[in-house]
Amino acid sequence: MKVRKIVGTLVPLFSLYSTESETSTFETGGLFLDWIVKTKQSAWHLLPLHQTQLEKGSATKHVPSPYKGYGIGLDPKYLSEKAKNLTPTKNELNNFIQDAKDWLPDYALFCALRDHFGTDDWSTWDENFKKRDFNTLEIAKKKFEKQIEQYTRQQWQCYKSYSELRKKAKEKQIILIGDIPYYLSLQSPLVWTHQKAFQIDKDSKLSRVSGVLAGPKAHFGRQLWGHPLYRWNSPKHNEEIINLWKIRLKFLSKLFDMIRLDHANGFFYYGSLDPLDAANDTLQKGPGFSAFEETVRYSRSVGLTPYAEDSSVKLKGLREALTKLDVWGIRILRYAVNEKRNELIETYAYIKSYPENTVAYTSLHDTEPLMGYLSLLNASQKKTLTETAGIKLSNDEKELALRLRQAVINSKARIVVIPIQDWLLTKDRINIPGTERQVNDPNWRYRLALPVEQIPIPSHT
Repeated sequence: MKVRKIVGTLVPLFSLYSTESETSTFETGGLFLDWIVKTKQSAWHLLPLHQTQLEKGSATKHVPSPYKGYGIGLDPKYLSEKAKNLTPTKNELNNFIQDAKDWLPDYALFCALRDHFGTDDWSTWDENFKKRDFNTLEIAKKKFEKQIEQYTRQQWQCYKSYSELRKKAKEKQIILIGDIPYYLSLQSPLVWTHQKAFQIDKDSKLSRVSGVLAGPKAHFGRQLWGHPLYRWNSPKHNEEIINLWKIRLKFLSKLFDMIRLDHANGFFYYGSLDPLDAANDTLQKGPGFSAFEETVRYSRSVGLTPYAEDSSVKLKGLREALTKLDVWGIRILRYAVNEKRNELIETYAYIKSYPENTVAYTSLHDTEPLMGYLSLLNASQKKTLTETAGIKLSNDEKELALRLRQAVINSKARIVVIPIQDWLLTKDRINIPGTERQVNDPNWRYRLALPVEQIPIPSHT
């Protein structure tokens, strides 16, 4: 990667629409690239693009959170009507199937069985399907041959449509940034296929799940994420876990140039939560440096530039690994002042001290945008924030947000990513951690008020 200042935008594809279509499509994403060019930016941070799990009790409605998804493949909801009619040649389809052989056959079978059973919670399927009995699955492949072919072709359509977006991004020299969530949902076809890699009970239920323990440093308090935990505590299964990461990374290398390793500290420490009793929650050691190193090296070998979300607790091991492997971390201005504890977090507050080899954000999809953040701070906290940020205080919160945004852009960080709300100076939220609902989740539904063709051009240098 060339050493140059890169400024980009974070906005999920589902938040965009165009004058031509009210729905978010890969073609809409291509039009958004024009705005990136007009604003003299050179990066777009998309959030995960895979299909999400079904909503509890529904056979057709998917949850909105991309972090509760299948972890592989592309979501067909992003297909335009034109893309839905794309037909591959025999060679095109065969080449696609061959390239995706590590995941596509099981993915398509999983989707067919999901439709058959009316749920993607495979732990409730008939025993032979749940346990992946070989003969049972062979019979199912013949019985559901048409459905499997349909889902295989649909994934080709998704990839073909997205490849046009990526081709345009390359032509415009725009870096596409993706995420790889640390965890996978129980309802993921990858979990169904690689059950031995996870801490799943004999009855296919979860007695321990992912999340964040309650504590003084837990910014959002206790968070029960609910994903199955990797079986890191069983060394004989570590190879399968790493192989699963490689399958995901290889797939993502077809979509993105850079990848953010979400919750990267999970390789060193992770929360093991009791879904029924918080008193039984524990913090466990992860596999450590060797597994993280293999993940990083493989990412690079398939053409991805990884960087790590390194905002958590007990970060010493991760930070040492990042330094040793020359992996960038992140800085998030939103965390500069903890308004609840009235505490200054120097790592994020001293913008002029941000290192060059970092990806700096004003805020994130899980936090308040700048305008919302500033409304939470009292006068004293705003004064502290502006002094450490090296900017002049203003009683006008929009002006203050502008100055803070510009300070991050002017920092030494080689890559700066601004969420779309911070360009537009709105208080709109994408996600509010801890408020998720199993049914009708209000999160992850953020839509821009304007089509991509009418998004205003912000000023930045």
